[in-house]
Amino acid sequence: MGRRIYIPTDVGRINLPNVGIFIYLPKPIGGERVSEKAIAAKQEVVNEIKEKIENAQSVTLVGFDRMDVKEITDLRNKFREKNAEYKVYKNTMMRFAFQELGYEELIDELKGSNALIFSNEDLVNGPKVAVDYTKEGDEQKDKLVLKAGVVEGNFQTGDQMMAIATLPPTDVLHSMLANVLQAPIRRLAGDLNNTVSKIAIALDAVREKKEQAGEE
Repeated sequence: MGRRIYIPTDVGRINLPNVGIFIYLPKPIGGERVSEKAIAAKQEVVNEIKEKIENAQSVTLVGFDRMDVKEITDLRNKFREKNAEYKVYKNTMMRFAFQELGYEELIDELKGSNALIFSNEDLVNGPKVAVDYTKEGDEQKDKLVLKAGVVEGNFQTGDQMMAIATLPPTDVLHSMLANVLQAPIRRLAGDLNNTVSKIAIALDAVREKKEQAGEE
């Protein structure tokens, strides 16, 4: 039978059959050892965070240490209007999710009370709503802090997420890019038209010169 050891962690029971070890949680004060059902519930939350991160256009990690319930509710509604989601999770659950997804840089920002903003339609919407809120006044600026984020699978610092918030919507960016790419083509077409016109004029001049020479 495997050995049983106790460690101060909230991960739950871990079965290591290859080495014959079972790791159990110590009993919490005034309660029972964490059940397998509780562990499964925590894993479900971790899986939810991972899925939301993978499906979002961008993810912003924000701190909200000084916000009350009403302020959080009002802010959540603003995000919802832009098809973004403001979700509060325990730091422990976010840490597990970040580790499993390979976003180690985000773990360093998990201090105090934190939430994740999932931009599901446009990567700019979530951080833009957050930045707009901080611009409402000095008090709001201190209550909501953009710490870091993920855009298209790449880690972004808080400053980078604030810069992204200043960008126009994605569809406008695509239109701007298309115009930039099409500009050289339009110039090339114009140059070709000018060249053809010049060739035609030159040929006419040669033809007229030959006709005049024939008459002589």
